[in-house]
Amino acid sequence: MLMTLMECLNCRREFEKSDNFCRLCGQDTSTHRLTTKHAIHHFFHSFTHTDKGFFYLIPKLLVKPGIIAKEYNEGKRKTYFSPFTFVLIVVAISTIIVSTFNIMSIPYGDRPQHPAIAMVSNFTNKHSNLVIFFSIPLIAFFTSQFFRKRINFAESLVIVSYTSGERSIFFMLIVVPFLLLFKENYYPIIWSYVALYMVYYSWACCQYFNDYRIRTFIKGSLCFVLAQAITSLLIGLTIFGLVYQSKL
Repeated sequence: MLMTLMECLNCRREFEKSDNFCRLCGQDTSTHRLTTKHAIHHFFHSFTHTDKGFFYLIPKLLVKPGIIAKEYNEGKRKTYFSPFTFVLIVVAISTIIVSTFNIMSIPYGDRPQHPAIAMVSNFTNKHSNLVIFFSIPLIAFFTSQFFRKRINFAESLVIVSYTSGERSIFFMLIVVPFLLLFKENYYPIIWSYVALYMVYYSWACCQYFNDYRIRTFIKGSLCFVLAQAITSLLIGLTIFGLVYQSKL
């Protein structure tokens, strides 16, 4: 009996009519016309898929971020939601929330706010996504340097993207409500949030390398601290330059 062969519309690989998925690229072999019903189904399926969905990933990253990043780098690309898509979606939502509720505005009491402070508040409220996206390659760079020969820059981007996405989830669900309710405690809340992410990222590094020695934890912390320092310095220099120009 002759096999009925069809061609994958994605990669042009031939497959048997009885196949549900292409053996080369994994695409669904169904060729039906896309309808609104199917579009809605695929949209929600990508977020709620029990094995690799967006919402499946969030609790997993809470307890084993380094393990997930390592498995993704080792080839389990179909098992987990893409780290880069994950961080893009989460940071975009976080940015909308920050901008809408003016979350990052720095309280200044009854005194007139210094122009530089006002510019920092406005910048972080409108461009918090830029701050995170700028810090991601910086943290990844320092990670690839501190853990040289054990992880490269591209692999470092995976662990940083996963942890940065989870960091933004934590910010939206925990930090934002605290800032809205206790605005007078702005600095303790923000610094606690920053410190928690540093600990979280350091722990993720320990998991990734299966190395729980204190020096591994410290290296992970330094990756974040150096990236944070450079990001803050550049923002500060930019604000200083704008304030200086406004006085000319």
